Amino acid sequence: MMPKIFSFASINIDEVYSVPHIVRPGETLTSTKRQQHAGGKGTNASIAAARSGHSHVTVIGKIGPDGLWIRTLIESTGANIDHITVLEKAPTGRAIIQVDDAGENAIFLFPGANHMLTQDDARKALAVNSSEGDWLLLTNETTAVVEAMRMAKDAGMQVLWNPAPVDSRVVANGLVDVLVVNESELAEIARQQKGKEADGGGFGDCAKLARQVMLWMDCHVIAVTLGSKGSLGSSSDDDIVEVRMACAPVGKDQVKDTTGAGDTWVGYFAAELARKQGDSPESIGSAVTSLTPSMVEHAMRVATYASGLAVTQMGAVTSIPHRAQVDEFLKTKKANQNKPKTK
Repeated sequence: MMPKIFSFASINIDEVYSVPHIVRPGETLTSTKRQQHAGGKGTNASIAAARSGHSHVTVIGKIGPDGLWIRTLIESTGANIDHITVLEKAPTGRAIIQVDDAGENAIFLFPGANHMLTQDDARKALAVNSSEGDWLLLTNETTAVVEAMRMAKDAGMQVLWNPAPVDSRVVANGLVDVLVVNESELAEIARQQKGKEADGGGFGDCAKLARQVMLWMDCHVIAVTLGSKGSLGSSSDDDIVEVRMACAPVGKDQVKDTTGAGDTWVGYFAAELARKQGDSPESIGSAVTSLTPSMVEHAMRVATYASGLAVTQMGAVTSIPHRAQVDEFLKTKKANQNKPKTK
């Protein structure tokens, strides 16, 4: 049976402003377009996992009355929303996003109800139908991150953590099975772990640094997303095995918005790991030592092509592709921006 996915999720209203360039300190800039979308790293990853075809995705989160439409949207993807709580006197989190003409973005957050999540919210959700070997997905956009991890580990679950934004107050050594970071997050975590460069390694060597962080944090898999340079993965049982993945074949002229690409990568990656474990039930377990390099490589490839499609559309949730689109892209190596009629 395929492990279920529980997402301890941030839920945001994204306000997206199109600008000729990212605003500079002291500068006033006129936006050429404003859009509003559902967002939040946890929401995006949850919807990506659901759209990948995973049938058991549960979202744990909090919103204000202004975010009811997002809960409805999440439900429409097939994800379980029973543990999304509406707080009458708190606003839904907000993300203010600038997107320049090249598709690059800059974001600042107002946490709102996301910072009212507690370990009790995690306990109630996981007590309902979680099982040993299920996955808990987390980012750093909510409160009670480490507490939720501890509950998951105590229940024999597997933990995938995307520590964005990096926060030195969140220390999760020994609690994470799979760590997903980008280059800057990797470097920042390394600085926090060691306070300086480790012996024999430099911050310019991403692969070496990833191996060091994996050992420092005692996790079994680390995946580093490298934007247009692709991604890098390392997995460990007795030996550390490195996997390199090229970027999906998306032309520069097709890139419209990179906002949700990383979250799409995370959601598809988690869902594919779970799917592969469902094909090999003996691999399920909180130690995750049996997540083989071939499983990691497969999940990275699917996630890479999914995130490649995501950058061809505006918005975060609106850009997350459906599984049929990703499968077609993997087959033809041609990015198809047409959306399917199914959920």
